[in-house]
Amino acid sequence: MNTRNLKCFQIIYEERNLQVAANKLFLSPQGLSKIIKNLEEECGTQLFLRTKDGFVPTESGKIFYEKSKTIIKSMNEMFSEIRAVNDREKRFRIGFAAGTLRAVDIPSVHSFMKSNPEIVASWDEQENKTVLKRVLNDEINCGLVVGKPQVPGLLSELIKSVDIVLYVHKDHRLRSKQQISITEIKDEPLISMNEKYHIYHDFINACHMNDFNPEIVAKVGEGDSIYRLVKNGIGIGIAPRFFKDDTDVKAIPITDTYTWDVYGIYLENSPDAELAKRFLEQCSDKLH
Repeated sequence: MNTRNLKCFQIIYEERNLQVAANKLFLSPQGLSKIIKNLEEECGTQLFLRTKDGFVPTESGKIFYEKSKTIIKSMNEMFSEIRAVNDREKRFRIGFAAGTLRAVDIPSVHSFMKSNPEIVASWDEQENKTVLKRVLNDEINCGLVVGKPQVPGLLSELIKSVDIVLYVHKDHRLRSKQQISITEIKDEPLISMNEKYHIYHDFINACHMNDFNPEIVAKVGEGDSIYRLVKNGIGIGIAPRFFKDDTDVKAIPITDTYTWDVYGIYLENSPDAELAKRFLEQCSDKLH
């Protein structure tokens, strides 16, 4: 008996239908039926009645179902604790602010992680301030953030710098412009990254400094959505220059704008500062 077989039993119990359960488990009905039969033989009792209406659990089957949930829960907790111990042994953690994975040559960085087994290979993106806070609290050993933090004892290395532009549709009135001032878009429907991204807050602040509240019609979680929405005429997109101009969408620089700068950060006195430095050098080598 193993957790896989217990899970198969649970799905049949919940679905009451062999074919439906087999589809959910990506198994053949014959193979799933054999698993249940083996469980019944191992338990020495019938767990289901096979009827024209489907699989109906017996009283033994009902007991087996409730106990199997407890067993699987305990097994999952055990494996989670084992993984946590394994992660602590690896010790070196990296954090990515939202959007910064675009500044990373993923195959190269993945290869670097694999060649340094002490690194915990996690690719989760979090808010900029969260990554900074976790580095300062020594919860992670290295972080990629947008903008250079000015914090004593924190080392910052520029990884990538990208112009911030406005993406406009081919039929938009501003399409012929070589540059656009931010005040020219105050009445335009705008598409931005969402609050999780540093660029969103910078853009809102810039609009307020120019005495207007932007009309944001869409806040998205990844850059490709900005391009698609602009292409379909939903509004003007603001984002780093990640996409090439084509017949449908054109990137236009913003007058007196800043750049989207990704920095690698780590604590100067960290015992893993040397590994952090090598990791960031790997990132920089692939980008500059």
